[in-house]
Amino acid sequence: MPSITRISIVAVIFSSFVGCAMDSDQRAQNTLKRIESLEQQVAQAADKQAIHDVLNRYAKALDWLDSDRLDRVFFDDAEIDYGFFKGTGAEFKPLVMQIEKDIGRRWHHASQVSIDLNGDRADVESYGVSYTSSDSAAIDGTKLGQYMGFYQDRFEKRDGKWGITYRKYVMFSTIMLEETVLDGDLSVFNKIGEASMESPNFRDIGN
Repeated sequence: MPSITRISIVAVIFSSFVGCAMDSDQRAQNTLKRIESLEQQVAQAADKQAIHDVLNRYAKALDWLDSDRLDRVFFDDAEIDYGFFKGTGAEFKPLVMQIEKDIGRRWHHASQVSIDLNGDRADVESYGVSYTSSDSAAIDGTKLGQYMGFYQDRFEKRDGKWGITYRKYVMFSTIMLEETVLDGDLSVFNKIGEASMESPNFRDIGN
């Protein structure tokens, strides 16, 4: 009986040891899975932020006539369809920059961004609102154009950088407004003047 008791005790101890080892191994596996899940979430968040940065980059490039910044928005082989233009990214970039240069002031906004990530590719949709004026300052009779629409984009990450490979712009509405001249009480505000990289108000920050 004593030997059987000793064997039973040893068996219980061994079983407990094995159980603890298995529990420890399972906990380690669960921890690794959680780490992998967190790493994936962080990577996806970084990719989505990079896509947001590209959309912001497009707006700032046009607003301040920054051709170098625009080069980091569209890949040269991108398919571009704005209705009035259908062609490649390489063809579109100098064209749209010239259009913007012929405008006195311009302001672009992107919002309501929806992103569907799929590895190094993404389908993206965003709303766009822009304002244009033919003069660099508001004067009597200056017209301000407001344009509303949305962008249907496809993005790719190449060599670690996200860019647009396809874009279709769909116009929703256009409104022509008469600007308010910044005089009287409004004259105390700073005024942008000519919007370009030579402006003292331009800051080469962000993306």
